[in-house]
Amino acid sequence: MPSAKLIKALEKEGFFLEFPEYYSNEEIVFEILKEDNPRITLCLPLFLRKGIDYKTISSKLNPKKKKELNRAIAISDKIYKKEKIENTLSGIIKQNRIKVNFSEQEFKEFYDSFKESRARLKENEQKIIEKQSKLRLNLDLNKCMSVLFSPAKIKIMEKIFNHKLLTNTELKYYYKSISNINKAVLNPNLQDYLRIIEITKKIAEK
Repeated sequence: MPSAKLIKALEKEGFFLEFPEYYSNEEIVFEILKEDNPRITLCLPLFLRKGIDYKTISSKLNPKKKKELNRAIAISDKIYKKEKIENTLSGIIKQNRIKVNFSEQEFKEFYDSFKESRARLKENEQKIIEKQSKLRLNLDLNKCMSVLFSPAKIKIMEKIFNHKLLTNTELKYYYKSISNINKAVLNPNLQDYLRIIEITKKIAEK
């Protein structure tokens, strides 16, 4: 399998590899524990909140890894209570009589990692929403523009919008064929007039 560095370098250049997905949350948790990497183990609260079949996972783990799982479950339960996140871990702890002691420093490491990951996830979701809104706005704008202006006029206006210099020919064409349309569209009286036309049309249609 390619190294993480190579995968990141490939993705930076737009080359994405496809990998098989996990079929269950238990499989993900098991693989995280198997990595034996403290940094990766910090992500367990992100997956434990989705619920797990404790007996299925614990039966596959050696005593050391089972202890790690129990510690992550206990810490995650405290995180969820602090964040008021619904979960099933309290029931798992009670049913399986899980008793684990952990330090405040251990809790802080898991909690900080959890909050950072959740913040990044929300930030990414917000960026997607903003991109979708921008795309819808662009589609509406392009539709309106195509009604009023020819492709040649739109091209010149895009250059102006993006702060690009016009050639002398384009500048003359702008003042001759575009500027007057822009002024007319921006005229408040015209906007009011067209609004009345649209409202009256709807009344007449009834």
